[in-house]
Amino acid sequence: MKVLLTGLSGFLGKSLCRQLPDRYQYFAVTRRKHDWGKNIQVLQYDLDDTSELKDAVQRIRPDICIHLAWEGLPDYGLAVSRKNLITGTELFRFLVNDCDCRKIVSAGSCLEYGIDSGSCREDEAVGMGSYFVWAKRALCDFGLTLAREEKIDFVWLRFFYLYGPGQRESSLIPYLARTLARGECPEIRTPLNANDFVYIDDAASAMIPAAFQSVPTGIYNVGSGVSVPVWRICEITERSVSRGTAYYNILKNSSSPQNVNFWADTNKSRTTLGWSAEKTLEQGIREYLNQEEFQP
Repeated sequence: MKVLLTGLSGFLGKSLCRQLPDRYQYFAVTRRKHDWGKNIQVLQYDLDDTSELKDAVQRIRPDICIHLAWEGLPDYGLAVSRKNLITGTELFRFLVNDCDCRKIVSAGSCLEYGIDSGSCREDEAVGMGSYFVWAKRALCDFGLTLAREEKIDFVWLRFFYLYGPGQRESSLIPYLARTLARGECPEIRTPLNANDFVYIDDAASAMIPAAFQSVPTGIYNVGSGVSVPVWRICEITERSVSRGTAYYNILKNSSSPQNVNFWADTNKSRTTLGWSAEKTLEQGIREYLNQEEFQP
């Protein structure tokens, strides 16, 4: 079986790479040359290099595509979002119509739900959002329509808040770790806001059954199933970094309002994919702090 991969050099893609089953043949589209091993052959093209990339992919004729690429983050503006939408729809159409690819697995975002509070369930209506949200939803809708019209399998994984080794330095947990290690109080405007955090390796593992097992076309949440406020993240990090509790109490007792508190309903992923998050937040943060990426 041949598998086409995009976005393998990204945060989620790097974790997926470590978990890919050895028995398949993989082809990774990337701008820069990498040595990933695991029978992964590099296709050194930009996804926008349509003619040369299409020739290479058409010769391969992949059975499955795992599409994680999303250029330009953290830019959520119109130009970048529109470009990613066009790239994704063109790739999906080409794979199905010209390469006879029969399954596509792609990455969505919890922001697609457009809500500030409560449980997020895959079959519920979604609210308004940013250009990024519009583009993600549109790509998901296109994939679902393609699946219905062309009789392929399409799996859209809505990832909640990913964390772990390799994430951006500006992200919450890396920021907290650096700041607390210096003995400083983190500057957090909304410490009572709560989100669903899922460890990166747990999140990546959801793609294995999604890609290599027979599962129904549709949308699947990838989250822990619980929401955790920022002050609690600070507490866990502070106890790990300095073994103190001075700063998290300041955040916990903040007078700022709680504007966000939502989490994934994971029942569908649990029952259909056989997937659930394994690492607790304490375990995941400890794992992050033990990695070389953390520099106080």
